[in-house]
Amino acid sequence: MRATLEVPVDCASAGRLAGPFADRLEACDDLPSEGWSPRWDLVRQLAADTGVHVVAMLRPRIPGAVAELVPAAFRTTPALLDACLREADEAARAGARSVALSLLTSDANVDTDACARLVTATRDRGMEPAFLRTFDLLADRERGMRDLTALGFVRVVTAGVRGWDASVRTVAERVATLQQDAANAERFARELGRVPVEVVPGGGVRAANAREFLRASPHLHASCRRDGAINAEELRDLRAALSAR
Repeated sequence: MRATLEVPVDCASAGRLAGPFADRLEACDDLPSEGWSPRWDLVRQLAADTGVHVVAMLRPRIPGAVAELVPAAFRTTPALLDACLREADEAARAGARSVALSLLTSDANVDTDACARLVTATRDRGMEPAFLRTFDLLADRERGMRDLTALGFVRVVTAGVRGWDASVRTVAERVATLQQDAANAERFARELGRVPVEVVPGGGVRAANAREFLRASPHLHASCRRDGAINAEELRDLRAALSAR
C-alpha cells in the first residue's frame, strides 16, 4: 500500500510550501486551536495552486460553538448539522475532494444518523468522507470503528490516545493502540463487506518518530511545524521517511 502524508494548513503560503511533499492538504482555519472550517477562498486557492487533494475540515463556528476539545463540542444539534450540510456544499463548490467531519451523540459515540446524512451529502457531491481526530474523544474506540466502517468513511485521523493530549502516553503505547484500531478496521470491513477504514496516525507525528508510527499505518497526518511555523526541512524529512518504509 502506498504511503501517504496529509498536512493541515490554514493559509495559502503554507499550502504552497507543503504541496510538493503532501498527498493531501487539510484546509482549516486557526490551526493552533486545532482548526475550524476553512475560508472557502482558501480551499479554492489550494486546489488551484497546488493540484493536491484538498480536504476541507467541517467544524463550523456557529453561535454557541464550544472551543474546548471535548465530546460536547461535537455533539449534534439541528443547527450544527444544518451548518455542516451547508458547508459540505460549499466545500464541493470550492474544489475540495474530501471533507473531514465529526458529529457525536451526548454519550460520546458516533452519531450514526447525523453522520449518515453528511456522508451521503459528501458522496453525492463527489467527495470522500473522512472522520476527524475526535475519534480520540469517543467513549468506545472499537464501537466507533465499527460505526465508521458501516457508514463508509474512507479514513480517520487518530493519535491513539483517549482524549486530546497525546503526551499522556508513550509513542510505543500509541502505536499499539493504532495497530489495534487498524486490526478492528480490517475485521469490521470483512464482517460488513466494506473497504477498511484507513487509520491515519496524527498528533505529534514528526520525521523523528515517523518510523514508529509507520508500524501501525502507511498513512500519516502531521503539521510539519518547527518553532510554530510550517518547515520545509521537516516536510522533506517526513516525506523521506515515508518513501523509505
